[in-house]
Amino acid sequence: MPLDDDAITAIYRDYGSMVRRMAYRGTGDSAAADDVVQEVILKVWKAAPRPDNIAGYLAQTTRNLLVDRYRAAARRPREITDENVAEPVYDVDEIDRALDALLIDQALSRLSADHVAVVRLLHVQRMSITDAATTLGVPEGTVKSRAFYALRQLRVILDEMGVRR
Repeated sequence: MPLDDDAITAIYRDYGSMVRRMAYRGTGDSAAADDVVQEVILKVWKAAPRPDNIAGYLAQTTRNLLVDRYRAAARRPREITDENVAEPVYDVDEIDRALDALLIDQALSRLSADHVAVVRLLHVQRMSITDAATTLGVPEGTVKSRAFYALRQLRVILDEMGVRR
C-alpha cells in the first residue's frame, strides 16, 4: 500500500535535504540532483518501506539511482556543446564511500556508547585488543566480548536498514 501524501510530504521535509546533498555530491549538478531527489521520493512512494527504515532505504535508493545514471551516461556517446562542456563527473567510488559512511554512522548511533568505543578503537583506529583494553581501562576479555556483541548487533541493525552484505 503506497504512502499517503502527508507521509510523502513528511519524508521530503525530513530527508529531502539529505538525499539532495548525496545526489549533488554524485552529480555535481543542481538540476540533476533535484531530478534524483524526485525519483528517490517517487520510489519511496511506490515501495512504502517500514517507517523505522526510511533513512536507510532512501540512502540505498539514492546510491542505486546514481550508479544507474552513471552507467547510463557511460553507455551513451557524449554530445559536445557549449552548454555541457563542464559535464558533471560521476564518481561511483566516492558515492559509495559517502553512503557507506552515512549508513555506518546511522547504525552506530543505535549501539551503546561502550560498544561504539570498542568498534572505533578496533576497526577504525586498528588498535590491538591489548591496546584497546588499556585505552578503555577494562580487561581484554571485556573488549573481546563488547566487540563480539557490537558486531552482532550491527549485523542486525544493517539488516533492518535494508543494507545488503
